[in-house]
This record gives sequence, C-alpha cells and structure tokens, in this order.
Amino acid sequence: MLSYRHAFHAGNHADVLKHVTLCLLLRKLNDKDKPYFYLDTHAACGIYGLNERFAALHKEYLSGLQPVWGSTELRTLVPEYYAVIEQLNVAVGRKVAADILPSFYPGSPYFAASLSRECDRLTFLELHSREFAMLRDNFKRDARIHCALQDGFKTLPQLLPPPIHRGLLFIDPSYELKTDYLAALKAVKTALARFNTGIIALWYPVLGRLHDRSRNLVQELKRLRAPLLQVEMRPTAQSEEHGMCGSGMLIINYPYQLYEHLEDCLNVMYPLLCGSQGSAKLRILNEKI
Repeated sequence: MLSYRHAFHAGNHADVLKHVTLCLLLRKLNDKDKPYFYLDTHAACGIYGLNERFAALHKEYLSGLQPVWGSTELRTLVPEYYAVIEQLNVAVGRKVAADILPSFYPGSPYFAASLSRECDRLTFLELHSREFAMLRDNFKRDARIHCALQDGFKTLPQLLPPPIHRGLLFIDPSYELKTDYLAALKAVKTALARFNTGIIALWYPVLGRLHDRSRNLVQELKRLRAPLLQVEMRPTAQSEEHGMCGSGMLIINYPYQLYEHLEDCLNVMYPLLCGSQGSAKLRILNEKI
C-alpha cells in the first residue's frame, strides 16, 4: 500500500470518470445554502504534474484527459471539471487553452477544495508520508481544510457523525491490497450506521477476469439496501489476466437527478474514451424509498 503513487495514473480514463462524478456531486451539495462536510479517505497529494517523473512514465493521461479536453459538449455539461483544471494551471503559471493539454492535473482534494464554499469543512486523509507532506503543503493556506497523516479506513469511524449533518464521503483506495475490498465495504457499512444521510462515493477498478472483484463488491453493497447508483466505464475489453480495463463509481444516497446528469456526460465520454470493444453502464441498483 505504501508503495502506491497515484501520480503514475494521473489524468487517465478512471480519473476522468471519477472527477466528473465528483464535480456533479459537489454541484448538488452546493445547490443548498447549508454547509457540508467533505471527507477524502485516500487523498494522495492533490496535484500532479503531467510532465513530471511519475505521470510522464506511462502517460496514462493520453487515454483520459487528452481525448476529453477539447470536447465542447462535455465542457457544457460539466464546466466545473474544466474550470478547476484551468484554475490549477493558471495558479502555477501555465498557459491554458482548449487546444493545449494542461501541464498539471488536480486530484480529488483539489477539486473538492476548489468547488466547496467558505462555510464548508473538509478533511483529507493520507497514509503515505511523502504524499502527505505534499498534500499538507498544497493546502496549508486554506483554513477550512484539515489534513492528517492517517489510514483512511481506520480513521473514518472516528470522524462520524460529522459536526455538520450534510456531507460527502469520498472513498478512493488503490485496491493494491486484496483487503481493500473488504475494508471499503466495512467503511460504507460504518458510514451508513453513523451518518445515514450522507452521500458516499466509492471508486473501484475493473481488472482482468482472474483478478477482478468489482462484481462481488457491487453485489455486497447492493445487499445493504441503501439507495445505490452505479456508473462504470470500460474503455477496453476485459481480458482474462491482470490489468485495469475500466473503473466505476458506486454512489450511496445518490442525489436527485444525478442519474440524468451522469447519463448526459457518459453519452459524450463513451465515444471519446472507449474503443470498439469498450462498454459502459449506468444503473440504479437500489431505488430511493
């Protein structure tokens, strides 16, 4: 777990799906004047240089950010996604244009910090010491944000229920450890028991058939009988062996009209990110009561 660095995957197709979904969720929270609590359990450092050491090695952003960057349709549907990326690049003195791929890509903490309001409160957890040092430095001037060098799964129960009774829990582990699947399920159960009105967003990878556990994770969450929405995108066909062919988001206590907004975005993203053998799904697994 401590060897994992998200920078290797910054801006890939999973990040695009994940962060577009996050932007839509934060938009819904911002629709009401009441403040909210945001918790990122696996925050990493929050900012990634696409031309720097890790991201430049495999250039996974070429399969994600690059195909969608020039999309006027997606920019219209989720302008927040583009605005935050542009804001980051302007802040570090880089040129921003629709025909020029950005040099820096934000992680979920940066999206959350940029789109939340003065009245909201945010907590970012990260266990990797080097990632945490950068995370703390990136957000040290924002008094709304608390950063902690802690295991997100172990710390989550201590933070719930939050002092603000609206909120979003963003759970985004690496799943490099097989135990992450069970830990993620346990975290969702704990969150529902202690904060049953909160939105819970859980990201998961779709791996080769011999190693994939996403179907079991989805079924286990469905059994909890909480309102549950799933969005998943596989840019390539699922092979037998190890390797990520796609990813998805499971949204517990999904907000009103999220399905419709995701459907519009997915209709644009799918032809841009998926090949002839790719696939996508968007479905409500448990209806709101």
